[in-house]
Amino acid sequence: MDTAIYDSLLLIPVLPLVSAALLALFGPRLPRDVVNVSALGSVLASFVITCLALVAFHDVGVPLEATYWRWMTIGRYSIDLSLGFDQLTASLLLVVTGVGFLIHVYSTEYMEHDPGYARFFAFLNLFIFAMSVLVLGRSLPVMFIGWEGVGLASYLLIGFWYTDRDKARAGKKAFVTNRVGDFGFLIGSFVLFGLFGTADFVDLRVAASHADPSAVLPNGIFAGWSVQGVITFACLMLFVGACGKSAQFPLYVWLPDAMAGPTPVSALIHAATMVTAGVYMCCRVGFLFDMAPTALEVVGWVGAFTAVFAASMGLAQNDIKKVLAYSTVSQLGYMFLAVGAGAYGAAMFHVVTHAFFKACLFLGSGAVIHALHEEQDMRRMGGLAKKLPVVYWTFLLSTLALAGIPPLSGFFSKDAILAFAFEHQPVWWVMGWLGAGLTALYMMRLVCLTFFGELRARDSDGNPVHLHAPGWGMKGPLVVLAAGAAGAGAANLPHVIEPVVGHDPIAWFDGYLKAVVGTAHLTSSLAVEWALIGMSVVIAGAGLFVGYTFYRGGPSPALERFTQAGLGRAAHRLVENKYWVDEGIEGGLVKPLGFFSRALAYLVDPWVVDGLFAKASSAVVAGCGKVLSRVQTGNVQSYAVVMILAVAVVVLWTAG
Repeated sequence: MDTAIYDSLLLIPVLPLVSAALLALFGPRLPRDVVNVSALGSVLASFVITCLALVAFHDVGVPLEATYWRWMTIGRYSIDLSLGFDQLTASLLLVVTGVGFLIHVYSTEYMEHDPGYARFFAFLNLFIFAMSVLVLGRSLPVMFIGWEGVGLASYLLIGFWYTDRDKARAGKKAFVTNRVGDFGFLIGSFVLFGLFGTADFVDLRVAASHADPSAVLPNGIFAGWSVQGVITFACLMLFVGACGKSAQFPLYVWLPDAMAGPTPVSALIHAATMVTAGVYMCCRVGFLFDMAPTALEVVGWVGAFTAVFAASMGLAQNDIKKVLAYSTVSQLGYMFLAVGAGAYGAAMFHVVTHAFFKACLFLGSGAVIHALHEEQDMRRMGGLAKKLPVVYWTFLLSTLALAGIPPLSGFFSKDAILAFAFEHQPVWWVMGWLGAGLTALYMMRLVCLTFFGELRARDSDGNPVHLHAPGWGMKGPLVVLAAGAAGAGAANLPHVIEPVVGHDPIAWFDGYLKAVVGTAHLTSSLAVEWALIGMSVVIAGAGLFVGYTFYRGGPSPALERFTQAGLGRAAHRLVENKYWVDEGIEGGLVKPLGFFSRALAYLVDPWVVDGLFAKASSAVVAGCGKVLSRVQTGNVQSYAVVMILAVAVVVLWTAG
């Protein structure tokens, strides 16, 4: 490989890492301009190098691979620290570095008055480093370095304002919940390593292609299992890891609480990049999931359920960021729904389009919160459309993209997922279709309560608040992201349009990823596909219409009356309290474990560990020492007599 290409892959994660180290060590003493140049310059450089690597990749015609050193050797197995670059890598790495740079630009204004400015960018660049390693990693162990790194960076950024106990607790909740998923990732990796003798993605693909799924393993922990059974178990464990990182049921509970972090963090980590890591990982090892249809079914059902379940919770939230958080959980469900249907290209395309419109929505919500002096309750907003026109129009455009309105990007990516879901399992399509309607409804509710009607925000004296209008440091990234939300769908137009435009193939993104993830083909007739498209547009339009009808003037008195009595009250309480899932986990798992831990701390540790083991063993040693000390008289003649007697006993014993 050309040395320049070889070095460039390593530079993509290393530059943000160097910047993070510089800002962490010297940031508070550096001028603000130096902090900006270091933080933004390193991420921009990584984006440029990613673009150059993409060009080099297409010039070479084969995936770029670079092995830097032998990481570890375990018996006859070895693991190298290797990075790789192919079509799948490019699709997510451009999002990580490109959207990441826009969010860095936004943050320079959003965080400009925060005393932890340099520390914030140090953590943000640490995240870019870890996410880049995750995407570039050529094997499961190298990917796991980035996997754990983004978890650490997420913990640091969610709890950035750590003096607030609630924010610190939210960071801890995210960290602990992700550890549950990470345990599954490790088990899956170990199983695959033991089965195939490698964890390198290319070597795994080759080994899997030559494996006999029906062969029975003769020995080991999986003795008597078929190869397909072991692969299914490994894929399910990897999916547990994906559920933790990508917030799928039941491990989604950390993501809404993660909104405690600064809004740019929510946009970068909890909307555009880190939460899609699980989807990326499943697509990366899609060739293994293809050999495990049972695992794919589980992925699809969990994704479909999460999509509609999280969407229902978004209906009753009043915190603007919490609505977007549940929306993110729901959209991640759609991505896993596509994975379950074997449509890896559709899943990754939704990852890309979602990064544009959801990052724009989070940054737009941050601009609103910033303008209203940290107010996040939508019931105390309103009337901002004319006062913040750039924020409003970019937010509305991204909302329509999320709702699936043509010809915006979200329509094309979500329509592809629903089409594959219909062919694979019609029930999945019904769940996804209902989720699309709920998405449109709660997003229009959010838009109306935030931007329409009269300004309801009041200061301590009861007067309308004075808005702190955002500058172009915040508005510029919104415009760029909104443009992506509008036009990115052109990269993967549906196949039904081919006869209309006379261009084949028109689904460019699917064809681009074909070499890595394969291509899933729709077999439905054009009439069926057009009918599915029409129904998805109808449900999205209905959701937007209902939301606008009820909330265009602010909180709806009619709905408030409905939620105060009878069945409406019960349904509203159920959704508003998020089905009491958090309380169930708290009461059924967290508190019992806490009680068990305290019992160990107050009973077992002092009485068993310190008492029985430490004190008793030391007492035995001390007693033996005292007994033996009596034998040590210091009289040489006594020692000589003992030695002679001992020798005599040994001689007599031997002679006998």
